Amino acid sequence: MENITIRWVGETPTDSWGQLAAFTDDGAVIGEATYKRWEHAPELTYLSGFYVDAAYRKHGIASDMMHKVFDQLGRDRPYLVKKMTGNLDRLFMESIAGEENAPKLFELQGDHSYQPMN
Repeated sequence: MENITIRWVGETPTDSWGQLAAFTDDGAVIGEATYKRWEHAPELTYLSGFYVDAAYRKHGIASDMMHKVFDQLGRDRPYLVKKMTGNLDRLFMESIAGEENAPKLFELQGDHSYQPMN
């Protein structure tokens, strides 16, 4: 496997917004993720734009990006993820929510309400 680097991109990440990407050695972007303070409930941090190229999905890149966000912001704050439609998305988020010392995760519903995942 190629060496994969995950790093912050764009502006310096803050408490309310940040974006990171995963790169191959040749500079190709193979994954992206963003977080931002959720406007409907500012105590929640909304995780969005998580994407990993299909060829790299079995390498743990999505999990590594998620943990990089948690390391940046802390595990003592609640995080919000969009309503999950596919089984793979749900299984991935449920595995993150079930980890030891996982932050509190909530799933966003269509009406802007949210339900705890852990």
